[in-house]
Amino acid sequence: HYGDKSNIPQIQTIKYILNLLDSNPDMTQIKTMNESLYPPRGGLGEFYVWDDDYDKRIDLNEPIDKAKSITWEILMKD
Repeated sequence: HYGDKSNIPQIQTIKYILNLLDSNPDMTQIKTMNESLYPPRGGLGEFYVWDDDYDKRIDLNEPIDKAKSITWEILMKD
């Protein structure tokens, strides 16, 4: 297990956003939720899992980066 649990609310919000995107959601609500994940300091913009093993570090961060990328790509279409 990596890091403290301070990013659990943000990770739960990403999961919630991804679920909403599957059910024809209110995009304004989702955009607001997504923007809340990236405050000026902290948040997911600065979230990164560190491991001394480079390959493991890449594997650990890939799903997080992918989820962030998916939400931004979908939200930027509208």
